[in-house]
Amino acid sequence: MPQDRLSLLIDGRALGGAGARRGLGTYTRELVAGLAAAGDADVAVLAPSSVSLPGGVGHVVLDQRGPNRWATTEHQLRLAAALRRRRSTGAGDGFVFHAAGQDPPPRRAGPWVQTVADLIPLARPESAYRSERRRWRRWAGRIRAADAVITFSHYSAAQLVQHLGVAEARVQVIPLAPSRPYRPADGGAADTGAPADAYVLSVGEYAPHKGYRELAGLAAALVAAGLPHRLVVAGQRAAQWDQDRERELASAGPRARERIDLVGWVPDLVERYQRAAVVVSTSRAEGFGLPLVEAMACRAPVVAFANTAIPEVVGDGGVLVPDGDVAAMADAVTGLLNDQRAAARAGQAALQRAAALSWDATTAAHLGVYRSVLGPYA
Repeated sequence: MPQDRLSLLIDGRALGGAGARRGLGTYTRELVAGLAAAGDADVAVLAPSSVSLPGGVGHVVLDQRGPNRWATTEHQLRLAAALRRRRSTGAGDGFVFHAAGQDPPPRRAGPWVQTVADLIPLARPESAYRSERRRWRRWAGRIRAADAVITFSHYSAAQLVQHLGVAEARVQVIPLAPSRPYRPADGGAADTGAPADAYVLSVGEYAPHKGYRELAGLAAALVAAGLPHRLVVAGQRAAQWDQDRERELASAGPRARERIDLVGWVPDLVERYQRAAVVVSTSRAEGFGLPLVEAMACRAPVVAFANTAIPEVVGDGGVLVPDGDVAAMADAVTGLLNDQRAAARAGQAALQRAAALSWDATTAAHLGVYRSVLGPYA
């Protein structure tokens, strides 16, 4: 079967609403831009009318109509209808559907690639994930039916096999990358030293596994060490989690809590990373850890717990300490804050590690997966 030209339909649900501010939104946005620039495929995206797409990319409007509690069910039903319309109008032999936002279609519709960023709700014990666990178990059969399943780390690949029973041969690991704006400041911290008002930075939307109690312990340790640095916490606020976050951060004690700045969602994190003395991750589980990669691309020294996907993503580009060991993390962070030469070396190692990842390579790998799933349909 000729495969000279791919025809791709990508589910871009993650490009709209709150999803646009999360890792899946970044992934979908960068992938669509990369596919448009590569020019190897005709690309159309299912997305809300408010979403802007690159030139040459078709826009199949899929706006939410019902109440939020039915958003996922509505999206899947309308996704199935959009796929039927696409095929009935002659999508061609090179047609591939990519569910990039984790919503699997309710039934097979020809060559189909499924993305699963992580299965943290299945791997973690927190009761807050009960409904998500039920959803993933309902979807397990659908995901097993995909021709290929893309995930971002070998850790997540193993989770797909273990928890959903996906055939190992169908799982493709394609790492994410820092977006192009993430780069060192002119002159770079490695040359000039950290600015006098530098801070310790943590980035990520709150969730029960994100280690906010450990982050509070780190803040208390920095105060006890007599360091002047504030702890800046950036990440989208969510009403259902805010009380839990505040309670966990309050465990730092009043002196340390006064030194923690919750800045919410920051549209442009580049300068935040560039000015940070250290970027930390106290998360207890990650399917990839995109903020760490973004920080490394800005030449920020990185300290993180060694768990789940973090060691394979950070590699030798950051300081990894035993999972959950707040004292070890405090020692590592304090050492970097007190030694500018060590911080500069750590920043350079971070930059070198980030340079091994690129969206061009990520896009090319996706194109390879799209072509591979067409074979059985020849």
